[in-house]
This record gives sequence, C-alpha cells and structure tokens, in this order.
Amino acid sequence: MKLGDPFMTEMNTSTSDNTQPSQTGGNQTETVGEVSSFHPVRLSDNNGNLHEKEENMQELMRNINEESSRLSEFLATENKLMIEICTSLAQVLKKLSVSFDIPSRDLPLQEKVKKAILNEEGYLRLFSEKGEVNSAFLAEYSPETVMAVLWVVMPELTKAMASQRKKVSKRISLFEAMKKELKNVVKTIVGASEESKSLQTGTQSNTLNDSSGKQS
Repeated sequence: MKLGDPFMTEMNTSTSDNTQPSQTGGNQTETVGEVSSFHPVRLSDNNGNLHEKEENMQELMRNINEESSRLSEFLATENKLMIEICTSLAQVLKKLSVSFDIPSRDLPLQEKVKKAILNEEGYLRLFSEKGEVNSAFLAEYSPETVMAVLWVVMPELTKAMASQRKKVSKRISLFEAMKKELKNVVKTIVGASEESKSLQTGTQSNTLNDSSGKQS
C-alpha cells in the first residue's frame, strides 16, 4: 500500500494534469467555434443594413433638397404677393381716409393685445395691456397675421366703399343742381348786361345821327 500510494498519487496527478489541458483546449475550441459560426453572419447582416440605410439617407437628402428648393420659391412668391396686396390696400385706405379696428382675438399673436387698428397708411398698430404701442407696415407681419387682418378688412372695405359711393353720389347731385342754377344766374346777369349794352349803343347811334342832320 505504501508503494502503491505514491504511484497512485502520481497517476492521479498525471491524469489530472493531462485532463486539465484537454478541458482548457476543449473550451478554447468551443469558443473559437462560436466565434467562427456567429460573428461573420452578424457582420454580414450589419453591412447589408448599413448599405440599405445609406441608400435611404441619400434618398431622404434628395427629397429634403427638392422640398427646400420648392419651399424657398413658395415663400418668395408669398412674400411678394403680400407686399403688393398690402401696398395696394394702403393706397385705397388713404384715398378713402378710413381705418379699421381689428378684433385682437382674431390675430395669431404670441403676446396679448388689448386693441388693434389698421390705419389709413396701412400700418397695423397693436396696443398691449401694459399700454405699449407697436406699429409696423402690415406686410412686415407674419403671413398668418396678414391673412387674419385681410379676412376682417376686406368685407368692411366693401362696406366703406359703398358708403363712400353714396356720399359721392349725393355730392354729385348737389353739384349738378348748383351748376344748373348758376347757369341760369349767368344767363340772367349776362343777358341783362348785353341788353343794357345794346340799348346804350343804340342811343349813342341815334344821337350821332341827329347831330349830323342838324349840321347839314
């Protein structure tokens, strides 16, 4: 037993030593196998997804460029039309000498406004609750604000023009009546004056004829 114990111990140690590397080697082989069987597939999938994403991103960028170009053209056209409309409106308001109150609730403004007026010069004046007054040409406001003002002003402008037309019609009638009466007055005055002149001319002629007859 004593001789066998070292031998058995050596054999166990040798067996244990031989077994340990084989287990380690087996683990390494399994790890390498896992790497070789999994990662290449995942890298291939990532490359495919990346390529597809790049193509989608390029397509999106093309669409953004096209839409930005169109949007820029539309904004420029809108701004030009706003300036032309507001300029023409200002000329009409000045000619009619009218201004309009704009309900503050109809204006899409960030700050609270107590009162808003579109004056004869085409300027939108905003009166805040603090007593401050901001004024700018209508076309300088946002398109939404301009549109809101026009929705209020255009119907009222039609009414104002109709009222102005009636006033002008009454003045025309009065002017025509005055013109007629003045013509009658002129005829009366001019006619009496011409008749008086003709009478005076006839009297002078008769006097000269009488004087010539007496001398002969």
